[in-house]
Amino acid sequence: MALDAQSNWNVEMSQPMRVALRPRTSAKNVSTTKSPSSAQTSSSPLKVSTREVPLPTEIISLILSFIPRRASSQPTFWACTLVSRAWYSAAIARLYDHPHLTPGNFSFFVSTICPSKNAHIRHTPLSVLVHRLDMSELVHNSSRSLTARLLGRLKGNLEEFVAPQTSFAINSFAALSKCVRLRYLDLSLVPASIEMEQLFNTLSTMNDLETLFFPRSSRPGVTPWTEGPEIEKGARYTWPPRLKALHLAGGVDNYFLKWQLIHAPKTLERLSIQHCSQAYVGGLMDCLEVLGPQLQHLTIRHPMTKLFPSALDHILLLCPSLIAFRVSADYISHSFFESIPQSHPLRILELDCSSTAGVEVGIDPDTIFDAVEEGRLPDLRSVRVHARLAWTATERIKRDAQDLGDILEAAERERPLGVVAGVWIVNDEMA
Repeated sequence: MALDAQSNWNVEMSQPMRVALRPRTSAKNVSTTKSPSSAQTSSSPLKVSTREVPLPTEIISLILSFIPRRASSQPTFWACTLVSRAWYSAAIARLYDHPHLTPGNFSFFVSTICPSKNAHIRHTPLSVLVHRLDMSELVHNSSRSLTARLLGRLKGNLEEFVAPQTSFAINSFAALSKCVRLRYLDLSLVPASIEMEQLFNTLSTMNDLETLFFPRSSRPGVTPWTEGPEIEKGARYTWPPRLKALHLAGGVDNYFLKWQLIHAPKTLERLSIQHCSQAYVGGLMDCLEVLGPQLQHLTIRHPMTKLFPSALDHILLLCPSLIAFRVSADYISHSFFESIPQSHPLRILELDCSSTAGVEVGIDPDTIFDAVEEGRLPDLRSVRVHARLAWTATERIKRDAQDLGDILEAAERERPLGVVAGVWIVNDEMA
């Protein structure tokens, strides 16, 4: 297997790589006059130098840099480690930097990174090479204790971690809190209900964290019924100071939006709120009044039962710097495009639709066309809509959608913003 490094370490090459040099004529065979002896010498085969010239590590690293870093390239990097010691030293770091873990190779990876339960008894130098640990494809291949052990071995250099579905629990938080160099943390697959206070105690050590995905189920430490000056001050969570992207889901409620999320750092520029059935429109708007001016990407979609139709019609007034907006069309109406301030910088608009909504909840393309033509959305370039919004139901609306795509493409040609312009109809769930 590509992640079975035991065979890599046992590679022994008796001779380094040889590179044939250009043959050269010996000086003693060079003569100004041609004699029979010299003619005989010139007609004899030239000897090729067999002096060994090892290929520099820099050249090997340059060669390896042309191999794309994806799952299909992992066997290639593994094969490179078997060529020689020089190739091993250049390729082993790329092999273990972002290992692609599957149920088939996970046991080999564990036996290499964790040769014993006690790191002081038997330690492997390969653990410092792992910078990304993605366990999203593992379901029943790991255990809670094994996940915690892996995090404990990789804590010094781990920068990205995607938690598995079933083998991440409370005992993993102690090891996770020691991964102080994390920049990317994805807990979206964790089904266990996690206390919000425990989660933020773990995040308090991650000063470099930039992207955070909340678990799908979380329990707030303080309920909305206990709001008050004393409890609010004592229960305030500490956010990672460099956080740029935050993806909320699950048990996020009104209290969290109004009293906790508003204290997110000024570096936050991407916010996603999905599947939050306890989030009310009042708490959401109070939060966006504080964070809205700094946001560039905002996503609010999927079943959020506390939001009513047209609840988000004035959201662009709160987010004057928004570049991309992804929203369920259930929560906006035609008034959304009429209340947009002049020359808003929005470039990307994605209109999703929940499974409970009917086709009558749609936003027609002619309304967006007017907003672009009248200068309310001069930077709009890309519009993606769910097929449930029925933009292909009649020939008239098809033509309106085509006209919208034409004006978006023409605007990009006239004033390029680096966005692929056009209108797209999607059938599956938007990413």
